Amino acid sequence: MSRTIRVILLAFVVISPIVMYYFFIKKPKPEVVVIPIVHQESKPNVALIFDDLGESLAAFKEVHSLGIPVTVSIIPGLRFSSNIAYIAARSGIAVMIHLPMAPKAEEKYATPKYTFISARAKARETDSLLRYYLNSIRVAIGVNNHMGSDATEDPILMRRVLRKIKSKNMFFVDSHTSQQSVACDVAGTQGVMCARSDGFLDAVNDAAWIDKKLEHFVELAGQKGKIIIIGHPKPVTLQMLRTRIPELKKKVNFITMADYFER
Repeated sequence: MSRTIRVILLAFVVISPIVMYYFFIKKPKPEVVVIPIVHQESKPNVALIFDDLGESLAAFKEVHSLGIPVTVSIIPGLRFSSNIAYIAARSGIAVMIHLPMAPKAEEKYATPKYTFISARAKARETDSLLRYYLNSIRVAIGVNNHMGSDATEDPILMRRVLRKIKSKNMFFVDSHTSQQSVACDVAGTQGVMCARSDGFLDAVNDAAWIDKKLEHFVELAGQKGKIIIIGHPKPVTLQMLRTRIPELKKKVNFITMADYFER
């Protein structure tokens, strides 16, 4: 065999594995597709509290039928207070105690249905009344004031109230019935979680008013990230919410007060 042929054969032996690798074995690099990351803007959170529950099972049923996360605040000792609290808790609805607290001109609002927590009462009477109210709805996770424009301005009374609330491991929502309320300031000194309501949805019992308030609260939620609003189980309020909820859900997340302090 000539030298030339041997060189050619040697070259073939050396080169052929390389050719085989590149043409039959080596896989082509996959094409890298860059997918842009789209950051979806998160919606603000709205905690909607329905006050004044306890007198009517029908009213609670209407609130429940809205089909959104809500919180019900129940006045202790009314006809259906315990029933509503139990059903709500079993349905995944957050339950609060709507604590009767003295308003300005307390005598004007006096009622046989409940007794106000008042700075006029003796400390022992206040403690006894608080014990009754806070023990009457055992599934409650928090408290907000029913009326209370006078009581929430009194730091001594609020300290006594908030100590009892802390002993139950509850939070407090200041319904903000007084611009001079010291509730959350005092709560801070007592180690109680506290938040102030951003307003009432239906202070005026009128559909147009409520509609405007909903727009205001959506805008406010966008500014603050999360808000608390208070409504009542009135027919006009419930009807307006049923009409607006589909649109509102595109703009805000409805949450319960059970989630409010975690977001």
